[in-house]
Amino acid sequence: MKRAWILAMIIQTKLIVDDEYTEANVTLHCTGGNLMMINFNPGFYLIEQSSSNYTRNPPKLVKGNMATFTNLTANTNYQYRLYNLTHEGIWRPEVSDWFFTYPADYQPLPVKNLSLYKIEPYKKTHDLHAEFVFEPAIDRSCSYHVVTWNRGTNLLHFEIDRPTHFQFNLDCLKMDQNNSVFIKSVNKQNKKESEALIMFCTLTCLEYYNDLTFCPPEPVEGLRAEHIYRYQGLYDVWVHWNKTELEPDNYTIQIDLYRSDTKHYVKSVSGNTTEVCFERLKLGLQYEVEILAESLGGRSSVVTIIKSLDDEYATVSKFYRELIIGIVMSFTLFAIIWMTYLQHYKQKNNKFAMECTSFENLNQKDVSIESIKKLLYQSCDGETNNMPLMNDNFELCPKLLKLKGILGSGAYGIVRLGSLQDQYDNVTTVAVKMLKDNPSVENLQNFQKEIMIMKAVGQHPNIVSLIGCCILDNKPVLVVEYCCKGDLQTYLRTIWQNMVSVAFNHKARFKFDGDSFSISKNSGGKEHNYQNVHLITNRLYDVQQDIAQYTETVTANGLLNFARQIATGMEFLSLNRIVHRDLAARNILVCADKIVKISDFGLSRDVYQENLYRKQGNDKLPVKWMAIESLTHQIYTTHSDVWSFGILLWEIVTMGALPYPGIPTKAILKILKSGYRMERPISCSVELYNIMFSCWTVRPQSRPMFTQLKESIDKLLCQRSGNKYLNMDEILYDTQEQHGKPNSNHS
Repeated sequence: MKRAWILAMIIQTKLIVDDEYTEANVTLHCTGGNLMMINFNPGFYLIEQSSSNYTRNPPKLVKGNMATFTNLTANTNYQYRLYNLTHEGIWRPEVSDWFFTYPADYQPLPVKNLSLYKIEPYKKTHDLHAEFVFEPAIDRSCSYHVVTWNRGTNLLHFEIDRPTHFQFNLDCLKMDQNNSVFIKSVNKQNKKESEALIMFCTLTCLEYYNDLTFCPPEPVEGLRAEHIYRYQGLYDVWVHWNKTELEPDNYTIQIDLYRSDTKHYVKSVSGNTTEVCFERLKLGLQYEVEILAESLGGRSSVVTIIKSLDDEYATVSKFYRELIIGIVMSFTLFAIIWMTYLQHYKQKNNKFAMECTSFENLNQKDVSIESIKKLLYQSCDGETNNMPLMNDNFELCPKLLKLKGILGSGAYGIVRLGSLQDQYDNVTTVAVKMLKDNPSVENLQNFQKEIMIMKAVGQHPNIVSLIGCCILDNKPVLVVEYCCKGDLQTYLRTIWQNMVSVAFNHKARFKFDGDSFSISKNSGGKEHNYQNVHLITNRLYDVQQDIAQYTETVTANGLLNFARQIATGMEFLSLNRIVHRDLAARNILVCADKIVKISDFGLSRDVYQENLYRKQGNDKLPVKWMAIESLTHQIYTTHSDVWSFGILLWEIVTMGALPYPGIPTKAILKILKSGYRMERPISCSVELYNIMFSCWTVRPQSRPMFTQLKESIDKLLCQRSGNKYLNMDEILYDTQEQHGKPNSNHS
């Protein structure tokens, strides 16, 4: 204020540069009842304000291009005198036009040209950030009230006071949503306001991201259905729909026959399909077809069409139905007691059928997984029966499922043994996966994604098949086929330990001396000098006979066949665009007939040994099985699964040994970058080692695909001599070198 007073004194003493005039180009920015904002060219100014009632306020020093004046009188004209201050001195002033403040009862005019300037996703979420611009009315109000409203539920309002720019931002808008935005010009003296409105609809998630792993699919287009008469009032119904640019994981289709005595018919098909057939349905005069698409990003909205059965077969069927009803009603008069009994019996059976899924007549001792997967869940709650597509052919009735002992447990999940029973009391042993108590939202989402992945995968002899899912005790559970031999890692280690135990119990038979058997000390016990091979082989044969007598065994051909089955299953997954991300012996399950099946190709990772994983955020990573690009850039593809298959092949060859023996997990990435790869196991041939070594190429595209790996292993198996490529005897020889101590690599 003191400086402004001094400058005012300079002005009064005429210390002004005579030949320079201020060119501020003063305009009114905005006004109100008691304030005013003016714009001018950028610079350093001394501004004097005067009013129509001959009052003059103290001068104000301003640097920039805008000045705000407050505590003004309503309904008054104001004028401004601006002096440009430079190093040359004070230039001659510029005098502005007269600008007025609002009268006390003035109602501002609505704003003009309210528009959506920009809208974009906010940090890879489902929320949107929007920027709006507007043009003030000719009365240029300084106060605005903004109200946003969407779908009648979310209402947001805020004030804009003394804006430097006529714009505002909105956050947390939702995708695929109708929105209304109101902006009101306000006179704060009397709260009078005038409003303007803009309405717009935000784009869908896919229009922003084009990614079905993050977004739900778009509603299915081109849904149509046709019915084809077969015989005896039965029809085939073909359902067709349009192919989409982005294929979902699967489609779920439901047909409702509009008959009180008929259940919904539901099928789930893969995302690359555009048609499905429902065979031999007994249709009424109308039926309804519903479809939705599913992906990791969620479910699309349901699309529905209604079809009428208006041909001659429908007329005939209607005639026969009326005839049968008339006959039944006539006989009811003569057999009321008998009919009452039949009705009671029928109601009892119908109630059981409504609560539980219909099973095929299965043999209790020999139940195929394909038969079990035909189960069709019907909700036990009558209120949910009419909800479209709430159930699918993978959902089971909880009353059919009985839980037994725990097979495995982790930080968040539990796998339990269970039994699945049908209405004829046939029982099948199953494995039941569930979350522990009080799961987090993330755990529930991951569990749901795992169920969806298993639905989308379909059936294959070397994939653990999904039987179904349901809600049990208010918890989601996943029911899969039970593999009685457990995981491949434990299976191989158990056989190896039994071989070691039997071999050392026959230590007296192995009295090797320097003339019959020797070990090269310089090679660390990995190179052998055989001088009496025939004698050793005969004695080893005796041990192998005892092993076969007391425990389950596995041959070289059997191990190669395990590898071949796994490659076949992974070929199926890769062709279905499924990346496993954790391919290892612990995630391969063994059945009674030595068929192996790939499991745990969902997203839940919580039942693993702590020393095998490196934590990243909340996730645990199987470092010793991961490809180099997965460790460095978190890239997971079929190529990275091939790397893991090479590690798994090494596990098979070594009977379940831990990869990279003696190397700590935290050092794996460093040694891989240096070019190190695991050496050839003593029991492994060069040909077999070359297959696993080809999986560890640095460039992912240079690794073989699973089809090539399967063919390479087939060539080894076709030689009819597994020992040529995998020598089981070497495992026992190596065991002898350790003087009866189990190999720490198997611990």
